[in-house]
Amino acid sequence: MSKNSQKQSYKLRQQIAVEAARLINEEGIDNVQYARKKAAHRFGISNEHALPDNEEILEQIKTHQSLYHDSSHKQVLKELRQTALNAMKLFSHFKPKLIGSVLLGHAHEQSSIDIFVMADSPEEVAMFLMEQDIPYQLQDWKLFSSKHNYQLVPAYQFYAGDYQVKLITLAENQRRTVPVNPANWKPMQKASIKQLEVLLDS
Repeated sequence: MSKNSQKQSYKLRQQIAVEAARLINEEGIDNVQYARKKAAHRFGISNEHALPDNEEILEQIKTHQSLYHDSSHKQVLKELRQTALNAMKLFSHFKPKLIGSVLLGHAHEQSSIDIFVMADSPEEVAMFLMEQDIPYQLQDWKLFSSKHNYQLVPAYQFYAGDYQVKLITLAENQRRTVPVNPANWKPMQKASIKQLEVLLDS
């Protein structure tokens, strides 16, 4: 590939990443893969090798938020994290850990508050939700241990005010499992109640 072709290819990847970030920030899409495909379609690109990876898109999400939604984004992120903290305190019996975009700081109003909870069986979480009169939906969530290995685990989705909370249920024997973030295939960052309190105070 010539230098000119490489430059054009890089520019196109950037344009697709910028468009994917816009879709996520402005149209409420909360799935990086879907946003990338939709952005690629708008540019008429079907070759997956020409598309930006997740990390490139996440960087553009942060850039977009800082350029267009800095003050409002900070307020929404604070509200999301406070909602996460409230939920984690309610479910403290299940040793909750916050993960995902709310922890990492690139969440928006439509983002899901994703929380790992530990239980001997998923039914324990369902019973607690019913005891609290919290309506929920049961979903499958992909828990990746590597790029090509994952298992489906139950996730309970409900709303806390305007925000969506997702309790991803792990069995006690999965405590030592090191899940990876499918955005970059690195070990997933997690925060306990105390760690989130420190984050909110910073």
